[in-house]
Amino acid sequence: MKTLPSNLVILAFVALFSSASLSACAQATSGAATSNAPAADPAKTALVQPLQQTIAKMKKLVATGDPDFDYAYQAKLHAQGVQDLLNQEIQNGKEPAIQQLAKDMLPTTTNDVSMLDGTIKQLKPTRPNQAFTQQQSRNIEAMNLKLQQNGASDKLTSSLDKNFTTLLLDQRQDAIDMATTYLQYGKNEGLRAYAQQLIDKAKKDMETAKAAMPK
Repeated sequence: MKTLPSNLVILAFVALFSSASLSACAQATSGAATSNAPAADPAKTALVQPLQQTIAKMKKLVATGDPDFDYAYQAKLHAQGVQDLLNQEIQNGKEPAIQQLAKDMLPTTTNDVSMLDGTIKQLKPTRPNQAFTQQQSRNIEAMNLKLQQNGASDKLTSSLDKNFTTLLLDQRQDAIDMATTYLQYGKNEGLRAYAQQLIDKAKKDMETAKAAMPK
C-alpha cells in the first residue's frame, strides 16, 4: 500500500508528458501546413481581388427591372472596376506600352463614371422588363465565373502586365455584352448613345491591348 502514491505520481507524469508531446506535434504539423501553403502572387491578387469586389457589388444590386435604371447602376459599378484595374497597371506595371494604354483609357473611364452617376440621379424606375433582368443577370454571372476560372488557372502568370492585359480583354468583352443587352431593351437616349459608344470604344481597346500584350 505504501507504493500507491508513487505509482500515481508516475502515472500523472506520464499523462502530462504525453499531452505535451501531442500538443507540440499538433503545433508542428499546423506550422508545417501553413509554411507549405503557396503564397498569394501579388501579380494576380492585386488585379483579381478588386474585380471580384466589383462583381460582388453588382450581384448585390437589387434589380428594379427597369432597363435604363438598372443598366446605369451596373455600368457605373463596372466602370469603377475598370478604373481600379487601370490604376493598378499605372502604379505597378513595368511594360511602358501597357502602362500607356492604361493611362490613355483612364480619363475616358473616369468621365464615364461621372456621366453615369449624373444619369442615375435623373432616372426613376418605371417599366420593369423581366427579359432584360434575366439576360443581364446571366451576363453578370458569366463575368463572375470567368474571373473565378482565370484566377484559379494558369491563364494568369507572375507578370502583372500580362495579367492586366488578359483581364482587360475580359473586362472589355463584358462591357460589350452588357451594353448589347441594354440596347435590346433600353429607351433612354443618353444611355443608348453611351452604350453604343462604349461598344465601339471597347472593341478598339481590345485591338490595342492584343497588339501590346507581352509575349
